[in-house]
Amino acid sequence: MSFRNDLAADTLLQTIAALRSAWATLTPTQRDELRALLMAHGPRIAAADGLGAVSAIVELLDALWAQRAILPPAAVQALTAGQMAPLVGYRSVAMISKEKRQALLDGMIELADFRFFEDPAATADALVRLVNTHEDRLIPDERVAWRRLCQARDRGGDPEAFLRSAEALLGAYGAVRTLLSSRKTFVRPVRPILRGAEFAPVRRPVASAPPRAEWQPAYAMMESAGPGESAMPGEGLVRFANVYFPATVLVTQQDVPLVIHVAQRYSAKSALAADAAQMTLKVGDLTIVVQPEGFVVTESMGGLPAPGEAPGRIVKVEAERDCEPVVFLLTPQSAGEKRITVFIDQFGRNLLMQSFQVKVVADLSAVSDLANVKCDPVPVVSPARGAAAPPADLELRVMLSADRRRLSFMLHGGGEYHYKPAGEVELAADSPRAFLQPTLDRLSALAGRGASGRSADETESIKRELVALGNDLFDKLFSKELKEEYGKTIRTKFAGKSLLITSDEPWIPWEVVRPFAVDRDGNLLYDDPPLCEMFRLSRWLAGPGAPDQLEVKRGAWVAPAGDAPEADAENRYFQELHRRLWQVSLEGPLTRVADVQARLQARDTQILHFACHGNFDATNPDSSKVKLADGYFSPAQLDARMRAGLTAARPLVFLNACHSGEVGFGLTGLGGWAATLIGWGASTFIGSLWEINGKLAAQFAREFYDRLWGINAFEGRPQPLGQAFYEARLAIKAADEANPTWLAYVLYGDPYGQVALG
Repeated sequence: MSFRNDLAADTLLQTIAALRSAWATLTPTQRDELRALLMAHGPRIAAADGLGAVSAIVELLDALWAQRAILPPAAVQALTAGQMAPLVGYRSVAMISKEKRQALLDGMIELADFRFFEDPAATADALVRLVNTHEDRLIPDERVAWRRLCQARDRGGDPEAFLRSAEALLGAYGAVRTLLSSRKTFVRPVRPILRGAEFAPVRRPVASAPPRAEWQPAYAMMESAGPGESAMPGEGLVRFANVYFPATVLVTQQDVPLVIHVAQRYSAKSALAADAAQMTLKVGDLTIVVQPEGFVVTESMGGLPAPGEAPGRIVKVEAERDCEPVVFLLTPQSAGEKRITVFIDQFGRNLLMQSFQVKVVADLSAVSDLANVKCDPVPVVSPARGAAAPPADLELRVMLSADRRRLSFMLHGGGEYHYKPAGEVELAADSPRAFLQPTLDRLSALAGRGASGRSADETESIKRELVALGNDLFDKLFSKELKEEYGKTIRTKFAGKSLLITSDEPWIPWEVVRPFAVDRDGNLLYDDPPLCEMFRLSRWLAGPGAPDQLEVKRGAWVAPAGDAPEADAENRYFQELHRRLWQVSLEGPLTRVADVQARLQARDTQILHFACHGNFDATNPDSSKVKLADGYFSPAQLDARMRAGLTAARPLVFLNACHSGEVGFGLTGLGGWAATLIGWGASTFIGSLWEINGKLAAQFAREFYDRLWGINAFEGRPQPLGQAFYEARLAIKAADEANPTWLAYVLYGDPYGQVALG
């Protein structure tokens, strides 16, 4: 039997894939024999051209066929399928494309790395500098062995042999692997042959390749920049958002103009202060949409009309000129305090959701001040990745009425919705806290019971209770129109995709909401999982949009000694991360209030993780605090220097403490950790809405960071923020579905946000 030339490349691809899948099941001797074959034939396949490459592939196939007794069945099957019977008179001529050969080589080196170093001497110098910089992170045995290798190199040893030995010793460190891999080539470089007896080349076993992630972002096509675009952060254009609208209007007035002008210069007549109005945008379309409570938009002018049911206009951001002003004519419908919400989008992503209050009066004598209304905006920053930053697949924008008793909804995204109003719902309580308190109290009580303390019947009973709680929230919180859209479109078109809830309200547990529908005859049409399981759910608060990228060079973790065994487990996890993750400097554990305050003031900490106890103060959310070794720390203690540090560092903050995610209404507006940290610049906030189980909390943190950073079981495969959070949630659900800890976690951040280490 012989192998068909025209099938040779595909046959080897299938054989290598079968070997990778079954590599762990082979004995060490079998792996060594197969690795030796790949080491011998791989360089020939890489160096040959045209027919020569095909011939080299056939030679490797022949060698593998000779060893078929030790091959897994799938590999033997692939080899058999690529053969042709003799005497059939079939002769084939075949070529192999560069892309297919590269795929072959990439698959082979995962089993046996036969590449050569382009410049061993220079690479050895770079490796020495890298390792010596981080030598304190090596364990003692590694440190001793490393110094011996360096001493032998200094005595004139072969640089390539030094690199092979160093790779075998320190290859578990990602920074070492990245450096060495970037300096390798498939073809041996032409250079003088150096001889040295100090080293024997060491072949490092390579684990089988991890499975390819099944889930891909729906906006993956946007991740590659098109002609004339840059996927990297580009030059921003400084602009000012000048907004004009009277603070008080008569209920009988018609067509009151709301003017929004994005310009290069600040106008003294603007309702916004100059520093608050400043923003950074990129060249491209800018969409401005308004959602006025208690007003009807009779007409809009300027730019082009934005698609969708909500009134909006599209203007262009250009390098050398102002944007065209846009005008919305508003007619009031009733007297009272009203809220007008303005959205600014660019590249499909929401950059700003800001509401301000207006007084509509019936008596002309009450109109004593026709000056523009004063609102509290914040700077808008366009996506760091520009047009290459994918927006959430679907956004649910939630507006709270001026009296805080009514929620209004708007849907946007996915090519299906364009600023579509989706009804409103009245809250059946005097306050949001009264409305939600019984539900949160019950969930806290359920989370306090571990699996070991429950019978099988109790476990099933709790699971049914969680379903009932979720169904009840869906019935009370979703408007009629939103329920209709969910059943008609959202649950089918967007299931499994990202859902970003941008809201004026931070206290509703959207994660727990469980959609269902019953027809008029009492038949159950559907009973879906909770929103946090149905979608890759994340949140954001009204104001500037969530950043799409976070560069992490330094982090810290807070874990008071002896606080809990689970906190000690998180402490050990971060200590190991600091040892192995050389791109980031991790400091901890911080145990005292002063240590945390100093880290916040330093302006250089992009990760801050808390593993401790917390308490929520419903009467004053700004006083909700976490327990440290020498006292408590709360949002109210964030002074000007710490807030400046937050704004400069824009960190990811993870409060793995009970009640850390709760937010209520304090004396100065929204209080609590989430609102305070995001308001002062945090790029991401993670917390829990009620009491959480300590063991599950520690597991959740490990699962989340491993995926977000692409480490441990996810080596080299970092995931977007929303995906990492979603998979971590399902991991602790699998550990104990009846414990509502898996439902408690909330993520404030861009679902497609990326973390760049180092």
